[in-house]
Amino acid sequence: MECHAGLTQFAAPIVVQDQHLGTILLGERPRTPLSEDNIRRLAREFDLNLDELRRAAWALRPWSDPDMQPAVEFLSYMANALARRCYQEVQLRDRVQELSALYRLSSMLAGTADVQSILDRSAQLIVEVLGAKASSIRLLNDSTGELKIQAVHNLSPQYLNKGGISVRTSPIDIEALEKGIVYIGNQPEDPRTVYPAHARAEGIVSALVAAMRYRGTSIGVMRVYTGEHREFSSFERSLMQTMASPMAAAIIDARLRQEALEAERLEQQVSIAATIQRQMIPATPPRHPFLDIGAVYSPSLELGGDFYDFIELPHGNLGLTIADVAGKGIPASLTMASARAALRAHAKSIYDIDRIMSEVNRHICRDVNISEFVTAFYGVFSPDGRRLTYCNAGHERPLLLRDLCVAPLEVGGLMLGVEPTAKYDKGLLHLRPGDVLLFSTDGLPEGMNFTDEMYDRHRVIDSLRTHYHLDAGSIAKQILWDLRRFRGLAEQSDDVSIVVVKVR
Repeated sequence: MECHAGLTQFAAPIVVQDQHLGTILLGERPRTPLSEDNIRRLAREFDLNLDELRRAAWALRPWSDPDMQPAVEFLSYMANALARRCYQEVQLRDRVQELSALYRLSSMLAGTADVQSILDRSAQLIVEVLGAKASSIRLLNDSTGELKIQAVHNLSPQYLNKGGISVRTSPIDIEALEKGIVYIGNQPEDPRTVYPAHARAEGIVSALVAAMRYRGTSIGVMRVYTGEHREFSSFERSLMQTMASPMAAAIIDARLRQEALEAERLEQQVSIAATIQRQMIPATPPRHPFLDIGAVYSPSLELGGDFYDFIELPHGNLGLTIADVAGKGIPASLTMASARAALRAHAKSIYDIDRIMSEVNRHICRDVNISEFVTAFYGVFSPDGRRLTYCNAGHERPLLLRDLCVAPLEVGGLMLGVEPTAKYDKGLLHLRPGDVLLFSTDGLPEGMNFTDEMYDRHRVIDSLRTHYHLDAGSIAKQILWDLRRFRGLAEQSDDVSIVVVKVR
């Protein structure tokens, strides 16, 4: 370029990240020698001594082509060197700011287990780091697609109560979740804004929206707002994304810790409930002068729905019940406790077994859900052990082994908890010395091996015939071991209860 004095200058701009920081000038030498007329004109115009100006003009020789090329290259080199140096300064400043922000973030999140505390602190910190007006954090509900607001900083209740935001109806959030970050220059005027009037009333102008991701999965969005138009630098955008990642990780970690604590508390409660349930099942069978009684119980879970019980009745009679509640776990254990309590209560106050089962059935129909039912067998042995009066309410049929012949005990009625007005019958069985009675839940015949083959009733009968000569307790244990040998390493899918009574 040429200055007002007709001198040639070379200029090189110093540009860093699209910002013009300055210009280096080199030159002020003429392209051609100054004429006498120009020297005289300049002397008159600026009131200079003509002779001195003439001597200066003679000393200022014009640019030559060999002079200009090195000068231009040097100028470009200097401009680039200064630009690199300034860029390094900018990078260093940004890194220091980034590390400072991350240090503050890590210090804030360290040891914080409460999710809401993490969210509230994160919303405040991002405003402080970026020098923004306000912020909000919304977490994604995977089942509904709603971005539910969880934490805010410096936003009014009126703005927060404006309404919900669904990912499907918010183009800004869709873009943020896809691309990672979105810039909004003027939120009230942006056609993508869901609530422009509320943004205008709140005094929001520009905004950044960043996805909060954990291991590639978006869990929500974080927004920062300004009260004036603002062009966020590439560093500020990068910093916001960088901060969003540990925030998301901390939120997930806090959630997992809370879930682990809840699981631990639930496990403790289940363990206590299992202990109480075990106490409901007799640890040892009662001693009887005319009956040898043995029993084993093998639950598939810590809490089960099987139970058996022995009830001492007036005049030396002995009640025996074995039952199986539909389902497993906590619901089955609660129904089991309710059924056991009802049967014990009615057995103490009612003599006729058919009436006892009718009352227990009405109790279960009233107190449990329609999908819950109980199969149960209840019988009463006479004091001399020679008579068994019983009712089988849809339960696995007990077996009577006499002279190696097997007969099932079937008299009774519908399972308990299905029909409140169901009627029940009672059966009467006369016993002899040497008779063996096997009572079990369906977990015994329905046990399966790895080929999905069922143990079935025939194997149960064969096992009973094989071990009938042993005492009652040993018979029960051997039958259970036969089942386990058949099942092998296959997982036990149902509770197994076995009660054996041998008549002396």
